[in-house]
Amino acid sequence: MTCGCNCARRPDTCDLAMTSPSSIAVALNEAERRHFREQGYLVRRILDDAAVARYVDAVDASRRERGDTQRMSNLQFLQPGKAIPGIQDVICNEAILGVCRDLLGERIIVDGASLFYGEAGVDYRQGWHRDVLQVPDDQVDPNWFSEDYHYNYVQMNLSLTVDGCLWIVPGSHRRQLNAEERALFGNTEKMAPVDGAELSEGRQLVLQPGEAVFYNNYAVHRGYGAVLKDRRITIHLGFHSAEHAPTLHFGVLDHTEYTLDYLASLEPCVREALRAHLVERARYPEVNVFHAYHQQFLKKEFKTT
Repeated sequence: MTCGCNCARRPDTCDLAMTSPSSIAVALNEAERRHFREQGYLVRRILDDAAVARYVDAVDASRRERGDTQRMSNLQFLQPGKAIPGIQDVICNEAILGVCRDLLGERIIVDGASLFYGEAGVDYRQGWHRDVLQVPDDQVDPNWFSEDYHYNYVQMNLSLTVDGCLWIVPGSHRRQLNAEERALFGNTEKMAPVDGAELSEGRQLVLQPGEAVFYNNYAVHRGYGAVLKDRRITIHLGFHSAEHAPTLHFGVLDHTEYTLDYLASLEPCVREALRAHLVERARYPEVNVFHAYHQQFLKKEFKTT
């Protein structure tokens, strides 16, 4: 299956669209945009059943081809040597891009792409945290967690199986840690102990196949499934708007690996999306320091493949 690049319509931005009927158009109203601003998340159906099946088949085929027997993995599927061609066009999905435009503004740039795979029986637990884990403590700015901060990033979990692993504290992206959270986190803004207490305001989000949750990753949240009863397959993406300056998350993709030969091997819409990412990275060389922090974090804290 191929997907088309809509560059002729927006040559200045290379705004990408996948026109397949597998993409379920989603237009947000003001109440929904307000819910995202105030509560920090929004759940929407993105893929139809046929698209979900196509992506699951692509994941299974890729695992067979690589001889991957790991029971749990976090695969950076836009990187050479780790690519899963059958799912890469998800970054061109017009329903996803449309929601991101409604939440952030025009000129959406992909900046994060991983596939989480976990078999039934895997024990999957994270502590409550904000996504500043890669940043040195003395560089964490409390203003990031306030109503005044201009958040220019959307994280998205797209479920290919029934998934209840994302837990979030609604509204916590707009404030400092409250007394209950501070007691749990201790003297850090980053992560609470994995075996720490529950949070009374924590909410579990249960997604059906084809549904996605778009969320502010400065909110207090966690990935938690305990011992998985069923297989979990989720696609995790991050997006930034070129209309505004980046947050510290922009720079997740390892752009240094995007050679001309690799780009030429990709489907047109995927290639153009990564080219747009490279152009945006060149506009903001200061994010290279956060890119380096993130790469170090991946190697030290999370085992990824």
